[in-house]
Amino acid sequence: MDILIGIAGPVLVFVLLVVPLIVVHELGHLFAARLRGIEVPEFGIGFPPRLFTLMRGRRTELTINALPLGGFVRMAGSEEGDTDPAGWERASLTSKVLVMVAGVAMNIVVAFLLMLLLSGPLAERSSILLEDVQPGSPAATAGMKPGDRIVGIEGEAFDRFDSPLSSLPERAGDTVIMSVETPGQAVRDVSIMLRTAEEAAGQGYMGVQIASIDGAGPLSRPIGDALGLAATRTWDAGTSIIGALGSFITSPFRPSDGTSGVAGPIGIAVGVSAAAGQLGFAGLLHIAALLSANLAVLNLLPIPPLDGGRVAALCLRRLLGEVRGRRIERQLVTAGAVLMLALFAWISLGDILNLFGVER
Repeated sequence: MDILIGIAGPVLVFVLLVVPLIVVHELGHLFAARLRGIEVPEFGIGFPPRLFTLMRGRRTELTINALPLGGFVRMAGSEEGDTDPAGWERASLTSKVLVMVAGVAMNIVVAFLLMLLLSGPLAERSSILLEDVQPGSPAATAGMKPGDRIVGIEGEAFDRFDSPLSSLPERAGDTVIMSVETPGQAVRDVSIMLRTAEEAAGQGYMGVQIASIDGAGPLSRPIGDALGLAATRTWDAGTSIIGALGSFITSPFRPSDGTSGVAGPIGIAVGVSAAAGQLGFAGLLHIAALLSANLAVLNLLPIPPLDGGRVAALCLRRLLGEVRGRRIERQLVTAGAVLMLALFAWISLGDILNLFGVER
């Protein structure tokens, strides 16, 4: 029973968190296809075999399928040589490209909207609980003690979804004002002369040991600031996956610095399931926003059958001519599918090894 419970959590996380983002991606394809006059007989949630038809519209039926691993859009006239005037094969190159990139655009929009919620209406403050303070350190000199909480820096409250002390390296050797709360006392401002980068090596800029970073109530922010922050967070979330993919090439399971490597669906589901109680609703929305932005960037890669690869294959087909282009396109799609399956298996193997604590 414990094993079943342990498996059920990650599966539930995947179905409720990852699958909706894939379905949203496919909705982008659906909307764009309809706008460009391409008929879409079926929009499926999950993959076949079909379980039942949830709704039968005038132009598209919504189906529920047995394998809850995402979704799909079945377009009319998608078979090679099909002459349906409202089908995929007869659509213009412009229409096909727009349909492909619409899924990416939908994921970016979802990521931005979620980040906007977390930067505005659902924004939360955080506080840093100190476990220990090094004797003679800058923090000790300023009168900080174990059990104190740092609630802000330079008059600015910490945001739960930002790294609260990430700016300290830029201020090395300078004096900063920390807002500190001692249990039973009012918040006070404390002036701390940070260590230089050389002095901080192995000791930290303040000389404290952090016990936890906890929520500290709602955070009010002007709508203009929330919009700017949401855009910045969406950009950072999307671009961070590029660096992660680069490091994955040399260290796919666990980087040499001891941090976890690139996580696949198994690693994400297990990690989120284990931390769900601590993350809370806002934390889960933040994970969904990060995943949506990552999904958008990954689909831009020029590897068939990803959207970027499909666009590249369509352009190559136009460049090489219909007959030769089709042949090359089929070969690229087949090779890309094999590559993606191998990559998925490789990352999943890394997830499993990390799950059981197996070193490479």
